[in-house]
Amino acid sequence: MSDSVINSGNAQGMESRRAGVDPGDFGAESQGVRTRFTVFIPVRNESRYIRQTLQQLYDQDYPKELYEVIVADGESDDGTPDIVRDFARQHPDFALTLINNPVRLSSGARNRAIRSGKGDYFLLVDGHVYIPSRQLLRNADRLIRETGASVLGRPQPLDPPDITSFQRDLAIIRSSPLAHSVESLIYSDYEGWASPLTIGTLYHRSVFEAVGLFDEQFDAAEDLEFNYRLEKLGFQCYTSPELEIKYYPRHDVRSLFRQLQRYGLGRARFILKHPERLTWEVLVPPAFVLFLTLGALIALMLPGFGWLWLATLALYVGLVAIEGVRLSLAHGRFLLHRALQLIPVVHVALGWGFLKGLLGLLKKRSDA
Repeated sequence: MSDSVINSGNAQGMESRRAGVDPGDFGAESQGVRTRFTVFIPVRNESRYIRQTLQQLYDQDYPKELYEVIVADGESDDGTPDIVRDFARQHPDFALTLINNPVRLSSGARNRAIRSGKGDYFLLVDGHVYIPSRQLLRNADRLIRETGASVLGRPQPLDPPDITSFQRDLAIIRSSPLAHSVESLIYSDYEGWASPLTIGTLYHRSVFEAVGLFDEQFDAAEDLEFNYRLEKLGFQCYTSPELEIKYYPRHDVRSLFRQLQRYGLGRARFILKHPERLTWEVLVPPAFVLFLTLGALIALMLPGFGWLWLATLALYVGLVAIEGVRLSLAHGRFLLHRALQLIPVVHVALGWGFLKGLLGLLKKRSDA
C-alpha cells in the first residue's frame, strides 16, 4: 500500500504519523481492479487476535493502493493499540489508521471509521476473526462488478483453525436452530440475493447517505438495526461464500453467557425502536427465563402447578437432548452433553439480557 497512517487519540484530539507516499494516491486504479475498499475494525481488548487479523488483511492479493484499514479502538487496556502501532511500523506500505473511540461502543467505532474512510465500499471486519482466503477483496471486487450490489454479505462460521475442543463443540451447537436465529444466513453457504438483515457487512458509501450511520444508542445488535433500516428501504444484499470470514467462538461458558447477555440487551433496544419486529423467536428466551424463575416460585406455593412446571421442564430437556443426538450423528462427534450444557445457556443469557435491557430502557423512558 502507498501509505501507512497511525492516529492516536488524546485529550487534545488526534495525532498522526505518516510514512510512505501521500495518501492521496489511495484509490488509484491498478491492474484493472476498480473498487476502493475501506476495511473498518472496531476493537476493544483484542490483543489475542488483532495482529493475525491485520496480517491476513495485509496479505490480501489485491493492489495495496486500493484498500485501507481503519482500526477504531475503544480505549483498550490490554495493549491492543500498541500492537496496531507496532504492525504499522513494521509495514510502512500498509495504509493502516488507528483512531480512538472514546465512547467505547462498537456502533460509535463503526461510525468514526466510516467518517474517516476514503473507500467506495466499506467492509466490516471484527478484531477476533480468521480470514481464510487471500482473495477476499479480489472476490468482493468481482462480485460487486458482476452483481452491481450496493450491499453484500458473507457466511461467518465459528470454525477457524487451532481452536479448543470446547470451541469446536460450541461452533456446532451455535449453528443449531435451537441456538441461533432461523432467519440468519451467517452459518449457511447460500449464494444469491437475500435480505441484508442478518448478513450485510459490505456497503457502498451511498448506503450511508441513504439510511444514515449506525445508531450509537446501541452497543450490541447495531448491525441488525442498521440492516433492518436497509431492508425497510428496499435494499437487497448479495451474499456469497467467497466472502467468508471465520469468527473465533467464546472459549468458556462464562464468556459465552456475557456475549449473549449483551446480545439480549441489544435485542431489547432493537424491539423498542422497531416494535413491528417482535416475533416468537425474540420472545422465547425471555419467556423461558420467566418460566424458570416465576414458575419455580409458583410451584413452591402451588404443588399442583409444580408438577406441570416439572413436566414442561422435562419436555424442554428432552427436546434439547434430541437435538444433541441429531448434531452428534450429523457431525460424527459426541455432543449430547454440550447441547444439554450450552443450549440452555444461550436461552437464559439471551432472555436475561432482553429482560434486563427492556426493564432498564422502559425505566429510563418513564424517568425522562
